[in-house]
Formats: sequence, structure tokens, C-alpha cells
Amino acid sequence: MRILVADDEAAIRLALGELLRSEGHAVREAPGGDEALAALDGAPADLVLADLRMPGMDGMRLLEVVRARFPDTLVVLITAQGDERTAVQALKLGAYDYLPKPFDNEEIRATLRHAHEVLSLRAENRRLRSELAGEFRGMIGDSAAMREVAETIRRAGPTDATVLVTGESGTGKELAARALHAESRRSGEPFVALNCSALPSELIESALFGHVKGAFTGADRDRSGVFEAAHGGTLFLDEVGDLSPSAQAKLLRAVEEGHVTPVGTSRPRAVDVRLVAATNRPLEEMAARNEFRDDLLYRLQVVTLRLPPLRERRADIPALAVRFIAELADRHERPVRSLSAGARRALVAYDWPGNVRELRNVVERAVVLAEGDEIDVPALPHRLSGATAAPGPIDAALAELPYTEARDRALEGFERSFLGAALERHGGNVSATARSLGLHRQSLQKMLRRLDLSP
Repeated sequence: MRILVADDEAAIRLALGELLRSEGHAVREAPGGDEALAALDGAPADLVLADLRMPGMDGMRLLEVVRARFPDTLVVLITAQGDERTAVQALKLGAYDYLPKPFDNEEIRATLRHAHEVLSLRAENRRLRSELAGEFRGMIGDSAAMREVAETIRRAGPTDATVLVTGESGTGKELAARALHAESRRSGEPFVALNCSALPSELIESALFGHVKGAFTGADRDRSGVFEAAHGGTLFLDEVGDLSPSAQAKLLRAVEEGHVTPVGTSRPRAVDVRLVAATNRPLEEMAARNEFRDDLLYRLQVVTLRLPPLRERRADIPALAVRFIAELADRHERPVRSLSAGARRALVAYDWPGNVRELRNVVERAVVLAEGDEIDVPALPHRLSGATAAPGPIDAALAELPYTEARDRALEGFERSFLGAALERHGGNVSATARSLGLHRQSLQKMLRRLDLSP
């Protein structure tokens, strides 16, 4: 890493410089905050190690300026004894970590290793943002399943073939329909969408084909349906499996004959639309049970486009999450720019029953709740972090003990497992672990000593 050491004590700068260079880092030195800023203006740094107390611009003010002017630079503050409370405040303002004097070389090395991991993750996130691995017409994913989806859209898009898009709720069926429209010769004409399950059955035919004045109670004027609204362009019918038998029959006639008859009249009107339908229901099984017209099914599935659930393309989850972070952080004016390694693992491991829609909602929640510029596991819902797992059975040996003794032993076992997992998640970095758990570092260190746990 490129590291800048800012300290008014020459001996401290010398000692830190030798240690950091021995670890393979490129090191520059500055005797104060103003000199550090001048050095950063001349050349960027990945990490700034700054003394909290310096004449002129102190470490806290330097932190504020660096965070504002060089947001990608991590800042670690060097604190003297008694400065811990100020250091905790600095963490809330965006400092990456703090190191107490006198220095512990192993703790410095551990902090640098974790900082390097964070910077590497940020670089990967930036790469994903810039390349948006496999982005096609707003659909993100470079998995084999998504490459197959993109290829089908590229081939079917320029034609007028009717396409049936299938997939679970939240997989992006409307996005796929818009991609088909964008790839077609009709891309300059209207794209009209209708959710067939969102309207009562008595209104769906009017919504599809329009109606004339007086056709039914409340029809105070002529109104066009979505077929006429999409004339020349693409009509997307979502949840087509929810159509009533009567609406299915009239839809089949409209598709076959190229005209619609508004409710309340017998005069047909010619329409020219490319139809894309979508469903999360098993239409072939419904047709076998006479719940869906098989002749309509044949007309709809000239081309079938299956969208895979997110659990079948886990490799795409980080790219999707990073795209959502960039979009939602701007919307909510939050500084979040990246995912921690632990958060990334949690997102990839989860099965996502709500698919991409659920992932977006989870990322939005995390962007709002995250502390600093990185989403970590505590900002994720408990169902992702495993914190809501049901308690296991009580060990038989504990059940033989008095209540208070059994409670104390069970609590100690929980603390040992929980803190051990948290330390592992943060690579043994005590400061980062304490910050993620909402504990003071000294408190966590006391708990580790009591439990005889080693970072």
C-alpha cells in the first residue's frame, strides 16, 4: 500500500516508517496535518497513519478533511493513553481504526492486513461497477444462465415472435420484456405493461380491449385498452395465468386476428402489437387441468424465456449488490460504496426466495443502516446473518446443574462461539470486531482475556 505517516515526533515517524517498509509498503512522512494534506495533493495514498495530537492541524481535523477530499483513503489515528474516548468519536466520523501508544508491532501488522483486504474489496467493487459484469439492457449477470437469457433476447428481440417469459416472482420478468422491446424494430414505439392479476376479473377485458361509453355502470366515456395504447410497439402482459376463461378466449382471438373489440360494441379495431407475456405459474400443468387454454398457450410460447432464480446464479449476486449500492447510496445521500467480505459471503450464501427484488430491498436497508462507507454483516437482516436461528437443545450435562451455574456455563459457551465467529469474520482485528459489535475495544479485550480467546 501507499502509506503516509503524519506525526510531529520524528522518532515515531522513523520507527513506523521502518516497520511499514519492512512489510513491503511505500511510505512517505509528514511532520503535521498541513504537510500531510500537501503530500496528498501531490500524490494519493491508500492509508494515512496520523497522530491524534499534533500542533496546527490535529489528527481529528485531518481526518475530516481527508474524508471529504480523498474519500477512498483510509485513516488510522495514533492515540496516546487517555485519548480512547476521542478515538471512538473519530471512528464514528469515519476513521478506519486507531492504534494506541506504545505500539504493538503485531497489532499494526494485523491492522494493515485488514486495511489491505478492505482496499482490495473496494477495488473489486469498483471493477464490478465499471464493468457491471455481463450487463445487458439493464440485466446484470455473467453466469451461464444469464448469458443464455441474453442470447435468447438478442435472437428473438428483432423478430415479432410472441415470447412467454417464465420465472419466480422477483426475477425481473418485466426487465426482460423491456430488453426484448429495446432489441426489436419497435423500440421507438410504445412499451405498455399490464399486470393481469392487479385488476378484478370484471374489469380486465376493458383494460385489455377498451370500452365505449355506456358499456357498463361508470363507463362515462370511450376508453382505449392496452392493445390500442401499444399499437406499433410492444404489449407486456404480466401474470397472464391469472386471466379468466372469457378473457383468455378474447386474448387468443386478438392475437390470432390482429384486432380487438372494445366492451359494449361489435366493431373490431385493428391493432399491430408485439406480445410478450409472463407468468410464475405452471401454465402447461394448468392447461392439462383445463385451467388455461392450451391453444392460447401454444400462441404465447412461440419462444419461451426462462429467468433463473437468484439461488441458481449466486455468482451474479455481488455485481447486483454493488449496482444497487451505487444507485441507492446516491438516492439516500449515504456514503456507502462497498461490501465487506463478510457481508458478501452472507449475501451469496442466502437462498433469496424473493430473488432480485428481495436483494434490492435488503441492500437498500443496509445502505440506510450501515456505519461508514462499507456495508458489513450487522447492517444486514438477521435472516442473512443467522442471528435469528432457533436455539438448539440444552445439553444433558447442563440440565443436571443448578440453574444459575447452568445459565453461566451456557452464556460462556455462547460468548465464546459468538466472539470467535466475529473475530474470524474480521480477520482477528480486535478494533474492527469491537466496532462491528458496538463494543469498546478495551471491553472486548477484557472479554477475550476472560474467555482465554486469542485473536
